[in-house]
Amino acid sequence: MRRSLVNLFLLTISITDLLLLIFNFFFLLFPVIALFSNSFTLQDIYPVILRFSYPLARIAQTCGVYLTLFVSVHRYLGVCHPFQAKRWITGKPVKCAIFGSVVFSFVINATTWLELTVVPCYSKQFHRLSRHIQLTELQMDYTYGIIMKVITYTLVMFIFPFVILIIVNTCIIVALKHSTNMRALHTGGKSSLSKTNNSQKYAQNEMAVILNSSSATTGSQFSSANSTSFRPMAMRSIKPASNFHSSTRDSSVTLMLLAIVAMFLTCNGLAFCNNIIEILMFVDKIDNSENESAFEKSVEIANILVSLNSSTSIFIYLIFSSKYRIIVKEYLGLKNTDKAYSGTLTAAAITIRHTFEYPFLRGDNISPRKYLSNSAKSRISSALRFPISSQRS
Repeated sequence: MRRSLVNLFLLTISITDLLLLIFNFFFLLFPVIALFSNSFTLQDIYPVILRFSYPLARIAQTCGVYLTLFVSVHRYLGVCHPFQAKRWITGKPVKCAIFGSVVFSFVINATTWLELTVVPCYSKQFHRLSRHIQLTELQMDYTYGIIMKVITYTLVMFIFPFVILIIVNTCIIVALKHSTNMRALHTGGKSSLSKTNNSQKYAQNEMAVILNSSSATTGSQFSSANSTSFRPMAMRSIKPASNFHSSTRDSSVTLMLLAIVAMFLTCNGLAFCNNIIEILMFVDKIDNSENESAFEKSVEIANILVSLNSSTSIFIYLIFSSKYRIIVKEYLGLKNTDKAYSGTLTAAAITIRHTFEYPFLRGDNISPRKYLSNSAKSRISSALRFPISSQRS
């Protein structure tokens, strides 16, 4: 149930990322294409598109920020407070959080619809009237700028979500390392104890067979004693393996969300710095004329990073989710492709995932090899060797 709720969060985040990419195209790229073209139609229509794509892009960005915040809090409750999460994390609160994020995004960005307007203006290039974009008096008002840009936008879009995300994900990382160390110590203690007990039973049974059995029946009794002594150990080894795979799946989901948050913080960090610089320029603490060119370049880079954050989520899903890779192969028609290339891509994804997992899932005093089962090691090694063997054949 909790995995389906996480998938619901991820689906909504993917939709907002897609919408943000579409609106950013019409807000950032389409005006440049129109201005560099010689088409009167494009230059006449782009102000109208820009007029509506700007507030829609702000709404999609705000919604994506708070959906990322909610999915991090959701995973924090599941990792750090698992018993309370079973009562708190249900379908209704998650749907309310998603719906609340959408409504809040529209409400907080309601005034952005009033910041731009389209006015007719005479075009010297085409010698006729055309539409142009213009800032409204509300957008240029000093009090409005202080309230919306300096206070509201900084708190809502940067300080509050950044602080919560850093605190929550730090707690998740600490809890992951602690649970990994405890599980490794528990598994190591049980395995060493079971090996000692089984070796003692094996020695006692073997000695009993040698002393009390005739030479004609020694082989059969020894084989029966051997099978009875090893059967409990084989049965006991099944449960830790299943527990290991279950905990590995949970850790993989958690690490996937950590990767999403890390990418979000990295790509939005420059936008946060630009917002601080814009505030200082707005209150005349920095000379605008000397730093305007550098600031404009920094804003363009920040816009590219925000779009990059929305477009790289698919690669995180491909790396951390095997089911997602299977679905993508089916939709792209790559299900029946050469197994050598498929094995290479899968091995590359697994290698990247384990590279990201290593700092969080390794124990402090225990070798990280103990956290991989033999079946997992064989799958990774066979996947890495598969393309070579196929080429030789």
